[in-house]
Amino acid sequence: MRSFIIICCLFVCSITASAQVFKKGDRVCFVGNSITHNGDFWHNVSLYYATRYPQLGVTFFNCGISGDVTKGILSRMDEDILVHQPTWAVIMIGMNDVNRPLYDAKRVNEPGIKEQQQQALATYKKNLDSIIRIFQSNGIKVVLQTPSIYDQTSKMAGNNLYGVNDALKTCAGYIREFAAKYNVPVVDYWTSLSTFNTEVQRTDSTATVIGKDRVHPGPVGHLLMAWEFLKTFKSSPIVATIVADRDTKSSQAKAQQAKITNLVRDNKTITFTAEEQALPFPLRDEQAFALELAPFTENFNRELLQFNFLKPGEYILSIDDIEIGKYFSGELERGVNLALITKTPQYQQAQKVQALLQNSWKLEAQLRQMRLLEYRFINTLPGKENLEVIKHHYDTGFAKKPDTDNIKKMLGSYLEQKPKEAEIRRQWKASLDSMPVLTKPVAHKYMLKRA
Repeated sequence: MRSFIIICCLFVCSITASAQVFKKGDRVCFVGNSITHNGDFWHNVSLYYATRYPQLGVTFFNCGISGDVTKGILSRMDEDILVHQPTWAVIMIGMNDVNRPLYDAKRVNEPGIKEQQQQALATYKKNLDSIIRIFQSNGIKVVLQTPSIYDQTSKMAGNNLYGVNDALKTCAGYIREFAAKYNVPVVDYWTSLSTFNTEVQRTDSTATVIGKDRVHPGPVGHLLMAWEFLKTFKSSPIVATIVADRDTKSSQAKAQQAKITNLVRDNKTITFTAEEQALPFPLRDEQAFALELAPFTENFNRELLQFNFLKPGEYILSIDDIEIGKYFSGELERGVNLALITKTPQYQQAQKVQALLQNSWKLEAQLRQMRLLEYRFINTLPGKENLEVIKHHYDTGFAKKPDTDNIKKMLGSYLEQKPKEAEIRRQWKASLDSMPVLTKPVAHKYMLKRA
């Protein structure tokens, strides 16, 4: 199955670019709807850059709003996106622009329904063109992303708005047109996720790489999206290559992304020090199935430790006096991928980076939830600057709405968090400021001895 996926996904990459698309000091806004707002796919990209290129200091901004459409992006362009002074805008939009309720089976014979569907697509194309031109006119580089898929093929329970994914395919076609027109790269999630989804449904018709609502990818789908993003830009697969050769000089000559010093060999033991310039990518347990579908490890998470000129037999590997494992000489000569071993000091350091980012994303999520309520409900209210006015409006004006309880719950959170916004933003920025300390390269002492 894996070979099939590799072949198919190599085929869909429509634009290639240099490795490491983002450069030192770049400010990257991910712009979109709820799939961006919730953010796991670009969180994975952010984690990759933090662990692989810690010296770059790239800053990523969440500019997604749940439920948003192209018109919404245009309306919040200045105060919610350009305010971050981005050097890059990475855009994914369309899931809501196609107006999914138009594809309900109950409406298939409704007069004018086909025309409404076509009008929604035409509006999407016109607005997306305007969005791209605004970014480019402000000197901001653009990455286009096709929408992720709507799973209309899974036999899982729940209403199936059949035809939505075909509309999203049309949106993906528009995006490829704009990529050629404006000479910008495109990341094709629609094609790759369609391929993955077809593959998992060969053996289980109820399976999906999207969530049970057919719209929002879960952890597996988001990691597959991150894989597609990194693959599109030919991002580096190498965390480090550490080679213990005959002596320090020959070891350093064969190493990548690592400084080798003080190598000493005798009949039973090899010791040396290695300082790697990057960290492995730490995976979450809930992402594991993605590794069965896409070669994420082979493509982007190779931290190879290799020993040459070993006598046959079994050896014990330790790093900083922590026993990592027992290996036969043949395994060690072929190379061991340390990125898959969670108890190494390097992996532990990477998990601390991951934890810091997760904390920063939680703080940023509080800020995004405020923006969601403001753009969806509050900004048009007279006297919106006064929280009591807002509370009174929703206590009275929404009393007969079917989603009153949900709105009031969100409003209660807004009224509580809004006075703390400046402090939340300060904490968010402070958490990112501490990143260089956690990602700083550390030298580790290696020991290999006969078992």
